[in-house]
Amino acid sequence: MIARISLVALLGVAAMARAEPPVAELLKLHAADAAGYRMFLDADQKQAAELNAKPVLNWLNLVGEHAQNGHLFVWMHRGRPAVIGTIFSTQAPNPKKRNVVHEFHTLATTRLFPVTPEGNAYQWKPERGIPLAVLDGAPAVAATSSQRLIQMRALSRTFSAQSRKPDGSQTWELKLLPAPLVTYEPDSGEVLSGGLFALISSTGTDPEVLLLIEARHPKADDKAWQWQGAALRFSDYDLTVKRDGKQLWSSLDDASKHGDIKHGYTLIETPDKTYTCYRARVIDELPDQ
Repeated sequence: MIARISLVALLGVAAMARAEPPVAELLKLHAADAAGYRMFLDADQKQAAELNAKPVLNWLNLVGEHAQNGHLFVWMHRGRPAVIGTIFSTQAPNPKKRNVVHEFHTLATTRLFPVTPEGNAYQWKPERGIPLAVLDGAPAVAATSSQRLIQMRALSRTFSAQSRKPDGSQTWELKLLPAPLVTYEPDSGEVLSGGLFALISSTGTDPEVLLLIEARHPKADDKAWQWQGAALRFSDYDLTVKRDGKQLWSSLDDASKHGDIKHGYTLIETPDKTYTCYRARVIDELPDQ
């Protein structure tokens, strides 16, 4: 796990080793933090995205001096994911304390209006929605749900990515999790079928790049369907994303894709704030049994 290791390491790592709290207690902590957010699709706060209480992925990383445990959550709106976020925590430099970190990316195609819980160190305010692009060379959208799932999984395998330390000293090839994090068939009429996939580093199991793949209406055609998609940052490291071997984007040469590191590595965000990762708070350490 890349982003979490570097974020926590530069916050400081305690020399004292300590057993990790039980998984059930960590899930309780992380789920409560996720539930503290309210996600709206409009400034008037009338269109709310609802949190799926069960995480779509549980991850653990033991590469650093202290374990990092995280849970990945999705907020849905009218049957489609509007937000993805991971809540994770690790022992603080003071072994009696625990750092709790929040990481988000909007999945909405229009601007999202989150309400961050009071007491958090930072507020998340994305400035726009995400654009989806036509997936060139994709097959015609299949007639059945099961066939479309096969197509989405095949399309996800056409993507590849690398992550690189900010100083360029090390690079990782990311690998695709074989199963989608979530699949869906909304009732909005805008999307026929969709899936959210993740590319992870060999150093961990949490996502570094997210792939959103959807059967949507072509531009100015509300009768037909076509495959569209987006590859999204979910890491503080430099990223390069390719499809069928051709580069889609790289944060090394595109400032809009860069994760800017701020305030002593306690905040990372893209210029448009569609992606953010920050230390939300420091709490008393949980019991280890």
